[in-house]
Parts: sequence; structure tokens; C-alpha cells
Amino acid sequence: MVRVLLTTLLLLCILMLGGCHRSLFPDNNKNLTQFDAYDTMRHGALITEKPDEYGLPEPAIRTRLSRHRR
Repeated sequence: MVRVLLTTLLLLCILMLGGCHRSLFPDNNKNLTQFDAYDTMRHGALITEKPDEYGLPEPAIRTRLSRHRR
């Protein structure tokens, strides 16, 4: 009985330690679709925000909606 309890505790500790490492696939490309990946390779990174005349970030709508991203 004690041996089963120790084995269970050991397996539980191993499983808990296994969850404390960095993930294999980082989440920075989580929302990247195949079309976004193609556009990034073809035209460069997508500009989502640009500073206004006061230096505050605002959405870069004209840049995102234009035909050529550069």
C-alpha cells in the first residue's frame, strides 16, 4: 500500500514539474492565418498602429487598407 502511495506521489510530482517549462510553440503567432503569413512574407510586417501628431498610438487604417503595404 505504501509503495503504491509513494509511486503515485512521485508520478504526481513529475507531472507537476513537467508543466513548468516553456511551451514548444510560442503564442506570438497564434492569430496568424495562412493569408497573414503570406502577406508578411511578401510585403513585410503589417503596421497596425502609428503615432499621431501628439505621439499617441492610433490605428493605421490607411496603411492597412491601401493596396501596397509599403
